[in-house]
Amino acid sequence: MANDPNLVVPHAAIETWLRTSRVAWTFVRASFFHQNLSTTHLTDIRDRDEIMVPAGRGATAFVDLEDIGAIAAAALLAPSSHADTDTADTVTGSEALTYQQVAQILTDELGRPIRYARTGIMRYLQHARRTLGMPWGMVLFTAAIYTTARLGMAGELTDTVRGVLGREPIRFAEFAHRERAVWNPAQTTAALPTT
Repeated sequence: MANDPNLVVPHAAIETWLRTSRVAWTFVRASFFHQNLSTTHLTDIRDRDEIMVPAGRGATAFVDLEDIGAIAAAALLAPSSHADTDTADTVTGSEALTYQQVAQILTDELGRPIRYARTGIMRYLQHARRTLGMPWGMVLFTAAIYTTARLGMAGELTDTVRGVLGREPIRFAEFAHRERAVWNPAQTTAALPTT
């Protein structure tokens, strides 16, 4: 459980309003999703064999969407245990990984070299906009969150998954094995699941 001091993120205004409303609330805040690598950065990995983010050597506390969903379900099924506290369930996995380590896990799983292109912020902005086709709002938001990793602010781990679900979080290597087909260069976008 932790409070989020970042008042700039989009959910901050919603949380502020909910705290003063008469609505029961539970905040489930997630760290960086495993699924960012199979959605937002899919084409970089699948088509270019690289991860291009401006995270430097900073570690990131990744988490799987399945774990986040299970935490949210637990809060819905037992609202009295989670509602209206002055803290939020911050959900992370059990390991903080650098993107170099993520690239190595993907290399091992996919059987081909995946390179971490440790890019600077300006090159990332250009790549996200022109190559990945992100709208400017998302380009700036992702640049900001990768900067937190580069500054060493994205690696904090919590025990929320163990505490709420009584099991270990899904590790990135497990996710990569489970989802490896999406990074197959022969996979067409028509065959990919939509999220």
